Amino acid sequence: MDTTEGSTTTVTDPRPRPKRRRRVVIAAVVLVAVAGAAFVRWGNPRMGEGSVIGPGEGMSWADDGVTTTRMVVRGRHAATVTATFSVRNDGHLPFTVHGLDVDTVEWLSRQQVTFAPGSKGFTGSATALKQVTLAPDEEATVQWSLTMTCRPAMAENSFMTIDFLRFRLSWLGIGTTRDLPLERPITFTSDNEVPGVPAC
Repeated sequence: MDTTEGSTTTVTDPRPRPKRRRRVVIAAVVLVAVAGAAFVRWGNPRMGEGSVIGPGEGMSWADDGVTTTRMVVRGRHAATVTATFSVRNDGHLPFTVHGLDVDTVEWLSRQQVTFAPGSKGFTGSATALKQVTLAPDEEATVQWSLTMTCRPAMAENSFMTIDFLRFRLSWLGIGTTRDLPLERPITFTSDNEVPGVPAC
């Protein structure tokens, strides 16, 4: 501060205060990161098993004497085995289901699914779709199949189980996968009977 007779002059530094500006920027970045994480957690796709489930071609129910516990394929008596069930959007935002992400043992690699909007059950006649978009709380019927031809024989008294299906999803333009645990798994068992499907 320079003082002359009869007046006072104050000189200020015109440069910004870097520490204060840095704090404001850091606070804004943290706020945006927290808000983004909260939104992702809130809007994250949640897929649940729907209200429809049942065995199809080449498959039957197994039970424990009280209730049906799983779907069973005994031997190889059909070229393609099928099942029907439904999936539900248990989240807060719509997402699109694009099919299965089949990353599994070779024997099960020919799994496929198609979709029909809504839970039509086993008699649904809607056109099969390769993908379906589900709003919150909406269901879609899933027609699952596995081609059995050209699969190697299973060892006697052996079995394989599918207890979840991994689906490819997209939401807000982001691709991801979700595992759908099957309340009633699909089990393949060896069978001493002559198979009905010829080998390759």
